[in-house]
Amino acid sequence: MRTITLVAALLALLVASCGGDDRPAASGAGGATTATATASATQDADAGQAQDGDSDADKAAEQGGKDKPCADAGDLAGEPKAKPPADLALPGDAHVYESEGPFGKTTRYFAVTEGGPDDLPAKRDDASDILVENGYKLLAKDQEEGAEAEAHLSGKHAVDIQVISLCEGKLRIRYTVS
Repeated sequence: MRTITLVAALLALLVASCGGDDRPAASGAGGATTATATASATQDADAGQAQDGDSDADKAAEQGGKDKPCADAGDLAGEPKAKPPADLALPGDAHVYESEGPFGKTTRYFAVTEGGPDDLPAKRDDASDILVENGYKLLAKDQEEGAEAEAHLSGKHAVDIQVISLCEGKLRIRYTVS
């Protein structure tokens, strides 16, 4: 019986010692330092985002923005912290009012335009068509009826477009540019 207890205790110690090493890497262990830096950068980029890449604000906006008063939607006449790249052509009626990032090589730009849930695919098409006219290649389009419409493009930048209801009579176009 003592042998079994001793073996069980040794196995428990062995299993416990197989866990991760939380100590800082010694100098010369560049791989560990790089992995830590990469993990930190990924955590910074993912801060405020749900697992599908949408920020918490995006999730809230998708939850019934069409009935929300525009006074509660923020400063839609404002200016973004970062200006969109010069080659990111926008539909003439869209106004970029906010930006987020950069998150590594990615920045998000938020534009407002007139419309309602029935206009989502048409506004997505307007936003993607103008980019195609300016040298981008359309990779894919999809939509969830009455909730959102998306397009994915490549060119000088990778661009993902999402159109959702923002508030009464207004749509939000989010450009994710990498």
